[in-house]
Amino acid sequence: MALPKMSIPRYTVTLPSTGTKLNMRPYLVKEEKVLMIALESQDPEQITSAVKNIIATCYNIDGMDNLTVFDIEMLFLQLRAKSVGERMEVQIKCTDCEKMSPIAINIDEIKVSNQDLDRNILLEKENGVGVTMKYPSLELIGAIAPEKFNSIEGVMDLIVDCIEIIFDDDNVYNLNNESREEVINFIESLNTQQFKKIQAFFQDSPAVAYETKKNCTHCGESQEIKLRGLNSFFS
Repeated sequence: MALPKMSIPRYTVTLPSTGTKLNMRPYLVKEEKVLMIALESQDPEQITSAVKNIIATCYNIDGMDNLTVFDIEMLFLQLRAKSVGERMEVQIKCTDCEKMSPIAINIDEIKVSNQDLDRNILLEKENGVGVTMKYPSLELIGAIAPEKFNSIEGVMDLIVDCIEIIFDDDNVYNLNNESREEVINFIESLNTQQFKKIQAFFQDSPAVAYETKKNCTHCGESQEIKLRGLNSFFS
């Protein structure tokens, strides 16, 4: 005789970057097991792969690799809230005594920061030269080898792939019609301050974020707690 099947609830979740409504089910024990193994490994690549696979399994979503990183972060946190519970515990290191203390976070209070970030960056006022950026997708991040992220080569690859349009007072250049070599030559022609403006776009890009104040449970000192990015919530 066949064993009974458990009913699985469905929920509607909003995709941060577009406002699209997605249908989602909680993850099951078999999927949570894969996630826990990845978390125990403390390997960022393995954790990213586990998160990506769980989202692909639990959401009705097409074009998974084209989602922005902050889309993935928020989709996972919403999935975790419906699967395990709205409250999660994170260990925070005190800036005074350097001991770890737990804080409880309500996932509903975690928001996506800087969603109104201007993707148009003016590089030169005289001729109105600038670029329009796009947020890095999971596919793009995955295509760059982890060891390259801290190198100028990795930074260059990320910038080249995230510039959508180059413009000036007279023209708009869609980079789908330009060679990669031409885009690299354009970036290499920038001065240091112009290049830093583009780098700042990635530092300020939207991410899941949470801020609060808490007294350290060991020394009693007040702490300003700022968490940003999904990895902050896995500590």
